Amino acid sequence: MSTPNLEPVENVSLEEWAGIQADIVAGTPKEEAVKDAGMDMPKYDRVNEEWLSRMKNDKTFTITMKYSAAFNAPRPPKKTAGASQGTNSSMSPESCPFEKYIEAMVAQDVLGKMGRDAQDVLKDFGMTVGDYSNISAYYSSKMMSDFSLAARMQSLMGEYKLKYESMKPADTNSDISF
Repeated sequence: MSTPNLEPVENVSLEEWAGIQADIVAGTPKEEAVKDAGMDMPKYDRVNEEWLSRMKNDKTFTITMKYSAAFNAPRPPKKTAGASQGTNSSMSPESCPFEKYIEAMVAQDVLGKMGRDAQDVLKDFGMTVGDYSNISAYYSSKMMSDFSLAARMQSLMGEYKLKYESMKPADTNSDISF
């Protein structure tokens, strides 16, 4: 198999592109994330299209794995106008207890199966998607060196699964009669 092309696209590395994508997913408006990266929208569109094409055509999944690592890499929270108004969270991995991380993970899974949006569930925990991604990367790394955390995770997952499965989804159609 051939080695995938990891050369920057118009001087934008895979890691830089992944960081822009992570910022957008975390709630930064696309235009702002692109501007913060020092690009205009036409350049971003070309760069984005090329990296997506390379990822799609990479049969070794090398680009996907490198992208995933860069996307999930902890980044310092950005100070935005919304942050002072409380619209953007900046929860650091170190400030999130392990138990809260596991509960958020289970709540997203169980409540998602009941029809709740994962981002909405994360708001219940005071997290954005970006926060959760950073916290997840942090604890995944810690569990690799501390196997007692992995064992604790299993116990907590069972406990929280019972808690959330016992909740009945709200009947959003109770006002409709036939």
